[in-house]
Amino acid sequence: MSEKIPQVVCEHININDSEVMVFSVKDGLAKIGICRINSEYDKYCLYSHDAPVMVISGGMNDDDADKVISEYGSASSGSIIAESIDGAYARLAKGGSPEYALEPFMRLLPDGLYAVTYVETYPTAGESMFFWSGYGVSKQLRNSSRNISVIGDKAYSAPFLIPTEKPSAYDPSLIKKASAEGLRNGDLFGISLHFSGLYSVLLKGHYAACAAAIEGKPFYTVQIQPLNEIWKITDENGEKKTIGFSSASFRVPFESLTKEQLRIGLTSRKYVTPDTYDAVKQKLGVVPKSGQRRLPKQLDSFSERYPDADMVACAQGVEELTKPMLDALLAGQTELDGKVIISENYYNSVTAACNYLRYHNKDDFIDFALNVVRNPELSATYTYVASCLAKVHDDRICQFFTEVKNSGDAGYSKIIGTARSYIDNYDKHVEVSSEDFFNSLPEPKKGGERKEIIHLTGDNKTSAQLSGETAKLMAAHLASMIDAKKE
Repeated sequence: MSEKIPQVVCEHININDSEVMVFSVKDGLAKIGICRINSEYDKYCLYSHDAPVMVISGGMNDDDADKVISEYGSASSGSIIAESIDGAYARLAKGGSPEYALEPFMRLLPDGLYAVTYVETYPTAGESMFFWSGYGVSKQLRNSSRNISVIGDKAYSAPFLIPTEKPSAYDPSLIKKASAEGLRNGDLFGISLHFSGLYSVLLKGHYAACAAAIEGKPFYTVQIQPLNEIWKITDENGEKKTIGFSSASFRVPFESLTKEQLRIGLTSRKYVTPDTYDAVKQKLGVVPKSGQRRLPKQLDSFSERYPDADMVACAQGVEELTKPMLDALLAGQTELDGKVIISENYYNSVTAACNYLRYHNKDDFIDFALNVVRNPELSATYTYVASCLAKVHDDRICQFFTEVKNSGDAGYSKIIGTARSYIDNYDKHVEVSSEDFFNSLPEPKKGGERKEIIHLTGDNKTSAQLSGETAKLMAAHLASMIDAKKE
Protein backbone atom coordinates (compact mmCIF):
# COMPACT_ATOMS: atom_id res chain seq x y z
CA MET A 1 0.00 0.00 0.00
CA SER A 2 1.42 3.39 -1.01
CA GLU A 3 2.36 5.85 1.68
CA LYS A 4 0.21 8.95 2.04
CA ILE A 5 1.90 12.22 1.16
CA PRO A 6 1.30 15.00 3.69
CA GLN A 7 -1.10 17.69 2.51
CA VAL A 8 -0.52 21.26 3.66
CA VAL A 9 -2.96 24.06 2.86
CA CYS A 10 -2.56 27.69 3.92
CA GLU A 11 -5.57 29.99 4.24
CA HIS A 12 -5.72 33.69 5.10
CA ILE A 13 -8.63 34.14 7.50
CA ASN A 14 -10.12 37.52 8.37
CA ILE A 15 -10.96 37.83 12.06
CA ASN A 16 -12.15 41.16 13.42
CA ASP A 17 -10.59 42.99 10.47
CA SER A 18 -7.24 41.29 11.06
CA GLU A 19 -5.77 38.67 8.76
CA VAL A 20 -4.61 35.41 10.32
CA MET A 21 -2.52 32.88 8.39
CA VAL A 22 -3.71 29.35 9.21
CA PHE A 23 -2.04 26.17 7.95
CA SER A 24 -3.95 22.90 7.95
CA VAL A 25 -1.84 19.72 7.98
CA LYS A 26 -3.40 16.44 6.86
CA ASP A 27 -1.49 13.13 6.95
CA GLY A 28 1.40 14.96 8.60
CA LEU A 29 4.52 12.93 9.30
CA ALA A 30 4.62 13.87 13.01
CA LYS A 31 8.41 14.00 12.94
CA ILE A 32 8.38 16.85 15.45
CA GLY A 33 5.86 16.95 18.28
CA ILE A 34 5.14 16.25 21.93
CA CYS A 35 4.55 12.71 23.14
CA ARG A 36 3.54 11.33 26.53
CA ILE A 37 6.31 9.36 28.22
CA ASN A 38 4.68 8.58 31.56
CA SER A 39 1.15 9.80 32.26
CA GLU A 40 1.27 8.71 35.91
CA TYR A 41 4.20 11.03 36.60
CA ASP A 42 3.09 13.79 34.18
CA LYS A 43 6.16 13.27 32.00
CA TYR A 44 6.20 14.31 28.35
CA CYS A 45 8.83 14.88 25.70
CA LEU A 46 9.33 17.18 22.74
CA TYR A 47 10.94 14.94 20.13
CA SER A 48 12.49 15.31 16.69
CA HIS A 49 12.26 12.06 14.72
CA ASP A 50 13.78 9.52 17.13
CA ALA A 51 15.60 11.96 19.41
CA PRO A 52 14.35 13.61 22.61
CA VAL A 53 14.75 17.40 22.46
CA MET A 54 13.12 18.59 25.69
CA VAL A 55 11.81 16.69 28.70
CA ILE A 56 8.69 18.09 30.35
CA SER A 57 8.49 16.67 33.85
CA GLY A 58 5.57 18.55 35.36
CA GLY A 59 2.57 20.76 34.75
CA MET A 60 1.29 19.25 31.51
CA ASN A 61 -1.85 17.80 33.08
CA ASP A 62 -2.86 21.07 34.74
CA ASP A 63 -3.80 24.10 32.63
CA ASP A 64 -3.15 26.38 35.61
CA ALA A 65 0.30 25.02 36.46
CA ASP A 66 3.67 26.23 35.22
CA LYS A 67 5.67 23.66 33.27
CA VAL A 68 8.93 22.08 34.43
CA ILE A 69 11.35 21.43 31.57
CA SER A 70 14.89 20.39 30.82
CA GLU A 71 16.52 20.65 27.39
CA TYR A 72 17.97 17.37 26.21
CA GLY A 73 18.98 17.30 22.54
CA SER A 74 18.83 18.98 19.16
CA ALA A 75 15.76 19.49 16.99
CA SER A 76 17.85 19.36 13.81
CA SER A 77 20.82 17.05 13.80
CA GLY A 78 22.03 16.13 10.30
CA SER A 79 18.81 14.91 8.70
CA ILE A 80 16.05 15.87 6.30
CA ILE A 81 14.42 17.54 9.30
CA ALA A 82 17.43 19.86 9.46
CA GLU A 83 17.21 20.46 5.72
CA SER A 84 13.53 21.36 6.03
CA ILE A 85 14.19 23.84 8.84
CA ASP A 86 17.28 25.29 7.14
CA GLY A 87 15.44 25.56 3.83
CA ALA A 88 12.51 27.36 5.42
CA TYR A 89 14.89 29.78 7.12
CA ALA A 90 16.78 30.49 3.90
CA ARG A 91 13.57 31.18 1.98
CA LEU A 92 12.28 33.47 4.72
CA ALA A 93 15.61 35.32 4.80
CA LYS A 94 15.26 35.96 1.07
CA GLY A 95 11.87 37.55 1.67
CA GLY A 96 9.74 34.53 0.83
CA SER A 97 6.21 34.46 2.21
CA PRO A 98 5.65 32.12 5.19
CA GLU A 99 3.00 30.16 3.28
CA TYR A 100 5.60 29.26 0.65
CA ALA A 101 8.68 29.10 2.87
CA LEU A 102 7.20 26.97 5.65
CA GLU A 103 5.24 24.39 3.65
CA PRO A 104 7.99 21.71 3.46
CA PHE A 105 8.57 22.01 7.20
CA MET A 106 4.86 21.93 8.01
CA ARG A 107 4.69 18.47 6.42
CA LEU A 108 6.81 17.21 9.32
CA LEU A 109 4.29 18.27 11.98
CA PRO A 110 1.36 16.22 13.31
CA ASP A 111 -2.11 16.70 11.83
CA GLY A 112 -3.74 19.89 12.99
CA LEU A 113 -4.34 23.59 12.47
CA TYR A 114 -1.48 26.04 12.96
CA ALA A 115 -1.58 29.83 13.08
CA VAL A 116 1.57 31.66 12.00
CA THR A 117 2.66 35.12 13.10
CA TYR A 118 5.78 37.29 12.91
CA VAL A 119 6.43 38.55 16.42
CA GLU A 120 9.17 40.18 18.47
CA THR A 121 10.67 37.76 20.97
CA TYR A 122 13.30 37.96 23.72
CA PRO A 123 16.35 35.66 23.78
CA THR A 124 15.76 34.76 27.42
CA ALA A 125 13.81 31.98 29.12
CA GLY A 126 11.69 34.38 31.17
CA GLU A 127 14.51 35.46 33.48
CA SER A 128 17.33 37.98 33.11
CA MET A 129 19.63 35.32 31.71
CA PHE A 130 20.43 34.42 28.10
CA PHE A 131 18.09 31.69 26.92
CA TRP A 132 20.91 29.34 25.88
CA SER A 133 22.84 29.64 29.17
CA GLY A 134 20.56 27.43 31.27
CA TYR A 135 20.46 24.56 28.78
CA GLY A 136 19.90 21.15 30.35
CA VAL A 137 19.09 22.48 33.82
CA SER A 138 15.68 21.47 35.14
CA LYS A 139 13.64 24.63 35.57
CA GLN A 140 10.09 25.77 36.20
CA LEU A 141 9.08 28.33 33.60
CA ARG A 142 7.26 31.31 35.11
CA ASN A 143 3.89 31.93 33.42
CA SER A 144 4.15 28.88 31.19
CA SER A 145 0.70 27.66 32.21
CA ARG A 146 -1.98 27.71 29.53
CA ASN A 147 -4.13 29.85 31.82
CA ILE A 148 -2.21 32.87 33.12
CA SER A 149 -4.28 34.38 35.91
CA VAL A 150 -3.31 38.04 35.44
CA ILE A 151 -4.07 37.82 31.69
CA GLY A 152 -7.32 35.88 31.97
CA ASP A 153 -9.13 34.95 28.76
CA LYS A 154 -7.34 37.49 26.57
CA ALA A 155 -5.04 36.52 23.72
CA TYR A 156 -1.39 37.28 24.42
CA SER A 157 2.04 37.10 22.82
CA ALA A 158 4.57 34.41 23.72
CA PRO A 159 7.95 36.17 23.60
CA PHE A 160 10.29 33.87 25.54
CA LEU A 161 12.47 31.20 23.95
CA ILE A 162 13.71 27.71 24.79
CA PRO A 163 16.81 26.46 22.89
CA THR A 164 16.78 23.32 20.77
CA GLU A 165 20.51 23.20 20.02
CA LYS A 166 23.15 21.93 22.42
CA PRO A 167 25.56 24.62 23.65
CA SER A 168 28.37 22.11 23.12
CA ALA A 169 28.06 23.06 19.44
CA TYR A 170 28.43 26.80 20.20
CA ASP A 171 30.69 28.47 17.62
CA PRO A 172 31.27 32.20 18.25
CA SER A 173 32.38 32.74 14.64
CA LEU A 174 28.79 32.13 13.54
CA ILE A 175 27.48 35.16 15.46
CA LYS A 176 28.95 37.71 13.05
CA LYS A 177 27.72 35.62 10.14
CA ALA A 178 24.21 35.55 11.61
CA SER A 179 24.37 39.29 12.22
CA ALA A 180 24.92 39.82 8.51
CA GLU A 181 22.83 36.99 7.06
CA GLY A 182 20.18 36.00 9.63
CA LEU A 183 17.89 38.79 8.54
CA ARG A 184 14.34 39.09 7.24
CA ASN A 185 13.50 42.53 5.91
CA GLY A 186 16.40 43.90 7.95
CA ASP A 187 15.37 42.17 11.19
CA LEU A 188 17.38 39.51 13.00
CA PHE A 189 15.01 36.55 13.13
CA GLY A 190 14.42 32.88 13.82
CA ILE A 191 11.72 30.21 13.52
CA SER A 192 9.89 29.11 16.67
CA LEU A 193 7.16 26.65 17.63
CA HIS A 194 4.88 27.64 20.49
CA PHE A 195 5.13 25.40 23.54
CA SER A 196 2.94 26.76 26.34
CA GLY A 197 2.08 30.07 27.98
CA LEU A 198 4.67 32.74 27.26
CA TYR A 199 7.18 30.24 25.79
CA SER A 200 8.16 28.86 22.40
CA VAL A 201 10.99 26.56 21.33
CA LEU A 202 13.48 28.16 18.95
CA LEU A 203 13.97 25.79 16.02
CA LYS A 204 16.33 28.00 14.03
CA GLY A 205 18.17 31.24 14.68
CA HIS A 206 20.24 30.62 17.81
CA TYR A 207 23.16 32.70 16.51
CA ALA A 208 20.88 35.46 15.27
CA ALA A 209 19.52 35.55 18.83
CA CYS A 210 23.11 35.86 20.11
CA ALA A 211 23.73 38.76 17.73
CA ALA A 212 20.51 40.48 18.80
CA ALA A 213 21.40 40.24 22.49
CA ILE A 214 24.94 41.53 21.93
CA GLU A 215 24.01 44.37 19.58
CA GLY A 216 20.87 45.38 21.45
CA LYS A 217 18.71 44.84 18.39
CA PRO A 218 15.16 43.42 18.29
CA PHE A 219 14.84 39.69 17.60
CA TYR A 220 11.79 38.39 15.77
CA THR A 221 10.56 34.88 15.08
CA VAL A 222 8.20 33.43 12.56
CA GLN A 223 6.16 31.74 15.26
CA ILE A 224 4.02 28.66 14.63
CA GLN A 225 1.19 28.24 17.13
CA PRO A 226 -0.86 25.01 17.19
CA LEU A 227 -4.58 25.83 17.31
CA ASN A 228 -5.25 22.85 19.58
CA GLU A 229 -7.26 24.45 22.37
CA ILE A 230 -11.06 24.69 22.32
CA TRP A 231 -12.29 28.28 22.57
CA LYS A 232 -15.17 28.62 25.02
CA ILE A 233 -17.11 31.65 26.20
CA THR A 234 -19.77 32.20 28.84
CA ASP A 235 -23.03 33.54 27.40
CA GLU A 236 -25.48 35.96 29.03
CA ASN A 237 -27.19 33.03 30.78
CA GLY A 238 -23.95 31.91 32.40
CA GLU A 239 -23.64 28.83 30.17
CA LYS A 240 -20.38 27.75 28.55
CA LYS A 241 -20.44 27.71 24.75
CA THR A 242 -17.81 26.24 22.43
CA ILE A 243 -17.26 28.63 19.53
CA GLY A 244 -13.86 27.93 17.97
CA PHE A 245 -10.19 26.99 18.28
CA SER A 246 -7.56 28.98 20.12
CA SER A 247 -3.86 29.31 20.81
CA ALA A 248 -1.95 31.79 22.95
CA SER A 249 -2.32 34.64 20.45
CA PHE A 250 -5.31 33.66 18.32
CA ARG A 251 -9.03 33.03 18.63
CA VAL A 252 -10.49 31.46 15.48
CA PRO A 253 -14.30 31.02 15.28
CA PHE A 254 -15.64 27.82 13.76
CA GLU A 255 -17.57 29.81 11.14
CA SER A 256 -14.30 31.20 9.75
CA LEU A 257 -13.08 27.72 8.83
CA THR A 258 -13.86 25.39 5.94
CA LYS A 259 -15.40 21.98 6.57
CA GLU A 260 -12.02 20.33 5.96
CA GLN A 261 -10.29 22.64 8.42
CA LEU A 262 -12.97 21.90 11.00
CA ARG A 263 -12.55 18.17 10.49
CA ILE A 264 -8.77 18.39 10.86
CA GLY A 265 -9.03 20.62 13.93
CA LEU A 266 -11.59 18.43 15.68
CA THR A 267 -9.82 15.13 15.00
CA SER A 268 -6.23 16.17 15.71
CA ARG A 269 -4.61 15.51 19.07
CA LYS A 270 -2.43 17.65 21.31
CA TYR A 271 -0.03 14.80 21.91
CA VAL A 272 0.97 12.11 19.45
CA THR A 273 2.69 8.75 19.62
CA PRO A 274 5.29 8.77 16.84
CA ASP A 275 6.45 5.67 15.00
CA THR A 276 9.80 6.24 16.69
CA TYR A 277 8.31 6.32 20.20
CA ASP A 278 10.31 3.34 21.51
CA ALA A 279 13.58 4.86 20.28
CA VAL A 280 12.75 8.24 21.84
CA LYS A 281 11.94 6.63 25.18
CA GLN A 282 15.04 4.44 25.08
CA LYS A 283 17.34 7.39 24.36
CA LEU A 284 15.90 9.28 27.30
CA GLY A 285 17.12 6.50 29.53
CA VAL A 286 20.51 5.64 28.07
CA VAL A 287 21.93 8.61 26.19
CA PRO A 288 24.06 10.81 28.45
CA LYS A 289 23.92 14.54 27.95
CA SER A 290 26.93 15.85 26.10
CA GLY A 291 29.53 17.86 27.94
CA GLN A 292 28.36 21.39 28.44
CA ARG A 293 30.23 24.33 27.00
CA ARG A 294 29.87 27.48 29.04
CA LEU A 295 28.63 30.35 26.97
CA PRO A 296 30.31 33.74 27.52
CA LYS A 297 28.95 35.33 30.69
CA GLN A 298 28.63 38.59 28.75
CA LEU A 299 25.56 37.13 27.02
CA ASP A 300 23.82 37.02 30.40
CA SER A 301 24.85 40.62 31.07
CA PHE A 302 23.42 41.76 27.74
CA SER A 303 20.19 39.88 28.51
CA GLU A 304 19.51 41.90 31.67
CA ARG A 305 17.88 44.57 29.50
CA TYR A 306 14.97 42.26 28.63
CA PRO A 307 11.78 42.05 30.71
CA ASP A 308 11.12 38.90 32.72
CA ALA A 309 8.06 36.65 32.58
CA ASP A 310 6.20 38.42 35.40
CA MET A 311 6.71 41.81 33.75
CA VAL A 312 5.45 40.59 30.38
CA ALA A 313 2.42 38.83 31.87
CA CYS A 314 1.38 41.92 33.83
CA ALA A 315 2.03 44.25 30.91
CA GLN A 316 -0.35 42.15 28.80
CA GLY A 317 -2.88 41.48 31.54
CA VAL A 318 -3.25 44.95 33.07
CA GLU A 319 -4.91 47.39 30.67
CA GLU A 320 -3.78 50.61 32.35
CA LEU A 321 -2.57 52.10 35.62
CA THR A 322 -3.31 55.80 35.98
CA LYS A 323 -1.97 58.02 38.77
CA PRO A 324 -5.32 57.92 40.63
CA MET A 325 -5.21 54.12 40.45
CA LEU A 326 -1.67 54.03 41.82
CA ASP A 327 -2.58 56.48 44.58
CA ALA A 328 -5.51 54.24 45.55
CA LEU A 329 -3.20 51.22 45.75
CA LEU A 330 -0.75 53.17 47.91
CA ALA A 331 -3.67 53.98 50.21
CA GLY A 332 -4.36 50.25 50.61
CA GLN A 333 -7.37 50.19 48.28
CA THR A 334 -8.09 47.67 45.52
CA GLU A 335 -10.95 49.64 43.94
CA LEU A 336 -11.40 53.10 42.44
CA ASP A 337 -14.81 54.59 41.67
CA GLY A 338 -16.43 51.23 42.37
CA LYS A 339 -14.22 49.30 39.92
CA VAL A 340 -11.51 46.78 40.77
CA ILE A 341 -8.15 48.24 39.75
CA ILE A 342 -6.30 44.96 39.17
CA SER A 343 -7.47 42.32 41.63
CA GLU A 344 -9.60 42.13 44.75
CA ASN A 345 -6.54 40.69 46.47
CA TYR A 346 -4.35 43.58 47.64
CA TYR A 347 -1.06 41.66 47.59
CA ASN A 348 -1.69 40.48 44.01
CA SER A 349 -2.59 44.04 43.02
CA VAL A 350 0.66 45.53 44.33
CA THR A 351 2.88 42.83 42.82
CA ALA A 352 1.14 43.16 39.45
CA ALA A 353 1.46 46.95 39.58
CA CYS A 354 5.19 46.66 40.26
CA ASN A 355 5.72 44.37 37.28
CA TYR A 356 3.52 46.49 35.01
CA LEU A 357 5.51 49.61 35.90
CA ARG A 358 8.87 47.83 35.59
CA TYR A 359 7.89 46.93 32.04
CA HIS A 360 6.65 50.37 31.00
CA ASN A 361 8.65 52.97 32.95
CA LYS A 362 11.59 52.50 35.33
CA ASP A 363 11.16 55.84 37.08
CA ASP A 364 7.45 55.30 37.71
CA PHE A 365 8.25 51.86 39.10
CA ILE A 366 10.92 53.17 41.47
CA ASP A 367 8.65 55.96 42.76
CA PHE A 368 5.75 53.55 43.35
CA ALA A 369 7.85 50.78 44.89
CA LEU A 370 9.69 53.12 47.28
CA ASN A 371 6.36 54.56 48.42
CA VAL A 372 5.14 51.02 49.13
CA VAL A 373 8.18 49.93 51.17
CA ARG A 374 8.16 53.18 53.18
CA ASN A 375 4.57 52.59 54.31
CA PRO A 376 4.44 50.38 57.46
CA GLU A 377 0.81 49.48 56.72
CA LEU A 378 1.90 47.75 53.50
CA SER A 379 4.61 45.60 55.12
CA ALA A 380 3.03 42.38 53.85
CA THR A 381 4.29 43.32 50.37
CA TYR A 382 7.83 44.33 51.41
CA THR A 383 9.59 41.08 50.52
CA TYR A 384 8.28 40.91 46.96
CA VAL A 385 8.62 44.63 46.24
CA ALA A 386 12.18 44.68 47.61
CA SER A 387 13.09 41.74 45.36
CA CYS A 388 11.82 43.75 42.37
CA LEU A 389 13.80 46.82 43.44
CA ALA A 390 16.93 44.69 43.78
CA LYS A 391 16.78 43.90 40.05
CA VAL A 392 17.23 47.57 39.10
CA HIS A 393 20.57 49.39 39.35
CA ASP A 394 19.79 52.92 40.55
CA ASP A 395 21.15 55.38 43.13
CA ARG A 396 17.70 55.94 44.64
CA ILE A 397 17.33 52.25 45.37
CA CYS A 398 20.84 52.03 46.81
CA GLN A 399 20.04 54.95 49.12
CA PHE A 400 16.86 53.23 50.32
CA PHE A 401 18.59 49.92 51.00
CA THR A 402 21.31 51.80 52.89
CA GLU A 403 18.58 53.33 55.07
CA VAL A 404 17.14 49.86 55.67
CA LYS A 405 20.55 48.47 56.64
CA ASN A 406 21.27 51.28 59.10
CA SER A 407 17.78 51.81 60.52
CA GLY A 408 17.46 48.85 62.85
CA ASP A 409 13.73 48.95 62.11
CA ALA A 410 12.16 45.58 62.95
CA GLY A 411 9.63 46.16 60.17
CA TYR A 412 12.42 45.71 57.64
CA SER A 413 13.75 42.47 59.13
CA LYS A 414 12.57 40.36 56.18
CA ILE A 415 14.38 42.48 53.60
CA ILE A 416 17.62 43.23 55.44
CA GLY A 417 19.38 40.42 53.56
CA THR A 418 18.22 41.83 50.22
CA ALA A 419 19.45 45.28 51.26
CA ARG A 420 22.92 44.05 52.26
CA SER A 421 23.34 42.01 49.08
CA TYR A 422 22.31 44.96 46.91
CA ILE A 423 24.71 47.35 48.66
CA ASP A 424 27.62 44.88 48.57
CA ASN A 425 27.23 44.38 44.82
CA TYR A 426 26.24 47.90 43.83
CA ASP A 427 29.73 49.22 43.10
CA LYS A 428 30.72 45.96 41.42
CA HIS A 429 28.16 46.52 38.68
CA VAL A 430 30.04 47.10 35.43
CA GLU A 431 28.44 47.88 32.10
CA VAL A 432 29.77 45.53 29.43
CA SER A 433 30.52 47.17 26.09
CA SER A 434 28.43 45.51 23.39
CA GLU A 435 30.61 46.99 20.66
CA ASP A 436 33.87 45.77 22.18
CA PHE A 437 32.50 42.27 22.76
CA PHE A 438 31.07 42.02 19.23
CA ASN A 439 34.35 43.22 17.69
CA SER A 440 36.26 40.63 19.72
CA LEU A 441 34.30 37.76 18.18
CA PRO A 442 36.13 35.67 15.56
CA GLU A 443 35.34 36.30 11.92
CA PRO A 444 33.12 33.78 10.08
CA LYS A 445 35.03 30.80 8.76
CA LYS A 446 35.66 30.90 5.04
CA GLY A 447 34.99 28.14 2.58
CA GLY A 448 31.93 26.12 1.77
CA GLU A 449 30.90 23.32 4.05
CA ARG A 450 30.29 19.90 2.57
CA LYS A 451 26.69 18.88 3.03
CA GLU A 452 25.76 15.34 3.84
CA ILE A 453 22.36 13.73 4.11
CA ILE A 454 22.38 11.42 7.07
CA HIS A 455 19.65 8.85 6.90
CA LEU A 456 17.12 9.06 9.69
CA THR A 457 17.86 5.48 10.59
CA GLY A 458 21.35 6.57 11.60
CA ASP A 459 23.21 4.22 9.24
CA ASN A 460 24.71 4.51 5.74
CA LYS A 461 22.37 2.33 3.72
CA THR A 462 22.12 2.88 -0.01
CA SER A 463 18.92 4.27 -1.46
CA ALA A 464 17.84 0.77 -2.40
CA GLN A 465 18.08 -0.23 1.25
CA LEU A 466 16.23 2.71 2.74
CA SER A 467 13.73 1.82 5.40
CA GLY A 468 10.05 2.47 4.81
CA GLU A 469 10.22 5.19 7.45
CA THR A 470 12.99 7.09 5.68
CA ALA A 471 11.45 6.50 2.26
CA LYS A 472 8.23 8.09 3.48
CA LEU A 473 10.10 11.16 4.67
CA MET A 474 12.13 11.30 1.45
CA ALA A 475 8.91 11.24 -0.56
CA ALA A 476 7.59 14.23 1.35
CA HIS A 477 10.91 16.01 0.87
CA LEU A 478 10.90 15.38 -2.88
CA ALA A 479 7.32 16.61 -3.08
CA SER A 480 8.38 19.85 -1.42
CA MET A 481 11.27 20.24 -3.88
CA ILE A 482 8.87 19.84 -6.79
CA ASP A 483 6.61 22.47 -5.25
CA ALA A 484 9.57 24.82 -4.90
CA LYS A 485 10.49 24.40 -8.58
CA LYS A 486 6.92 25.24 -9.55
CA GLU A 487 7.30 28.52 -7.70
